[in-house]
Amino acid sequence: MKNTYKTLSLFFVLALTFVSCDLEETPPFLADSNVYSSVDGATAALNGIYSSFANFNYYSADFHHSTLYMSGLFVVKRPTDINSIGKLSPEPSINFTTNLWRASYEAIARANDLIKNVPENTPDDQLKNILGITYFLRAHTYFNLVRLYGGVPLYTEPATENSLNQPRASVTEVYNLIIEDAKKAESLMFDNVTQVDGRPSKYASNMLLAKVYMTLAENDNASPNWQLAYNEAIKVYNKYTLVSNYGDLWATEASANHNSESIFEINFNEEFSSRITRLFTPNNAFPGRGWERFRVNPEVVDAHMNTYPGDPRINFTFRSEYTNSSNGATVKVYPSRTRASFNNGYPWVNKYFVKDQTASTDANNFNYVHYRYADLLLMLAEIENELNGPASAYPYVNEVLKRARDTNNSAVPADWSGLSQDDFRSAIMKEYHFELLAERQDFFVSRRRGFDFFKTNYIDVHNARADKPFDIIYPEDPKVMLFPIPSSEIETNQKINGSDQNPGY
Repeated sequence: MKNTYKTLSLFFVLALTFVSCDLEETPPFLADSNVYSSVDGATAALNGIYSSFANFNYYSADFHHSTLYMSGLFVVKRPTDINSIGKLSPEPSINFTTNLWRASYEAIARANDLIKNVPENTPDDQLKNILGITYFLRAHTYFNLVRLYGGVPLYTEPATENSLNQPRASVTEVYNLIIEDAKKAESLMFDNVTQVDGRPSKYASNMLLAKVYMTLAENDNASPNWQLAYNEAIKVYNKYTLVSNYGDLWATEASANHNSESIFEINFNEEFSSRITRLFTPNNAFPGRGWERFRVNPEVVDAHMNTYPGDPRINFTFRSEYTNSSNGATVKVYPSRTRASFNNGYPWVNKYFVKDQTASTDANNFNYVHYRYADLLLMLAEIENELNGPASAYPYVNEVLKRARDTNNSAVPADWSGLSQDDFRSAIMKEYHFELLAERQDFFVSRRRGFDFFKTNYIDVHNARADKPFDIIYPEDPKVMLFPIPSSEIETNQKINGSDQNPGY
């Protein structure tokens, strides 16, 4: 069964007819509980959740604003952001993280309505699958929230006047709900052979759980969570395949959307368009409008080029020149030219750079892939190294490296061999960025092993390379590990006050 963009648009329009603004929606966004008893009605409700995911304040823009700016790998261009989130110190009132918080809870509120109204013991497999996807989306959203903000309010039922305000739950309580939801999702969702194109299968839940357990393991190679992570990740192994050419992951809509490597993606189209292209493209690179929000710190491209000279992934990941659409001049930045100013000191990300430089608009049908199989292989390599050492881990990472080589018949990157466990650990954490840079895993990878790891491998490395007056210096402060709780939440939630703010804000 295939979902066309036309069908998705129809469902989105139906769902958006019932859009709510926040957790205070009364009645729920699909008010008649009978709507949920049919597959068509429940599908409309599910697409209402997805419309929250596709919102500008979530995966269309502000999730990227928040996580990329705070990752320690990207530079901020707007002057208003340079002295706040650009220095990894966003104010509690900053719009990016506030909007992301609100959009996340909108998605959770819609998920709660569907979960409340579709019974788990329904005999209809299609309804079970829809319910499973909803549990996955709620677990996924809470997993984002707890890693970005720490303990957050937990809402698991449609909001009422009495339940509208909730205190910050502990981090442990949030993770307990995530694990419970993800396990329910796995039991209810279709596998990837049966699942509708563009919808996650039960293996997305396994990948989410593996990420959860890896996060809980932190930097402790003796943690039992590594085995739990392996138990989940191995269920996904060989259920997907790598796209043969690395560049095809972003080359065209046909090769990028719903490909063999995609495990969880957000569907966009020209009516419900992502702003990702606009966020990564300069204004004069095409006749349309570019915002150029994200450019890469120089040490990031240096690390990739120095580790794997000639790696085909470099040209697909970084872009250091383009043709000005208004005058035909060639615009060059580092590393195609010497760093002399802010404007020429940082490369762009080629993955999301506008594909058609004659286009009058950035609107397109490219989806956003959030989980892909290469990430799963790198996860398995990291997990195996922690459990059993490098010998068991090499096959997974080498599969990713082979695809990179085969993309352009290159000899680089060579297969790994002869590493100690510590050397492998250091190398695999870098490999996530070489393979997945700007795919919105960077914030989570950089912080998963704790502040000391983040400081040593990101803050210190960046500050040592920041040798120009226009470079931003990062603070050596543990506050950078989390976003602040939005001031609007503290002001309006009667069960949260200023003393609940994250340390340092």
